[in-house]
Amino acid sequence: MNWAKILFLSGKVYKNDRGRSTFTGDQLLLDDFKAKLRLLMKRHTNLKEERQVMAARIAEMEQTIAELKSENDELVKKYNDLKMAKALSVGDDDKKMVKQRINKIVREIDKCIAQLNV
Repeated sequence: MNWAKILFLSGKVYKNDRGRSTFTGDQLLLDDFKAKLRLLMKRHTNLKEERQVMAARIAEMEQTIAELKSENDELVKKYNDLKMAKALSVGDDDKKMVKQRINKIVREIDKCIAQLNV
């Protein structure tokens, strides 16, 4: 047993070598309680500060997530636009074939008009 428990269990007041009374068991218990309370209050303050830091980090990360989602939506839209443009684009070979086809159709129409005029 340590001396604090012995003093506490005895409940007596002890005199030191100068004749002054030392702490009783109740006083030691009260001092121990005060020390633990101070420690608890300090831990509470530290946890509050840590909570504020974490809340700020969460807000910052939520902002970053929102920005990244917006950027992702933009990039998806651009990708879809490019995909559509590529599907609609016609290559040089295709252009020649389309032009020849149109010319053939125009000639056929001209022939039909000519036959109607006869």
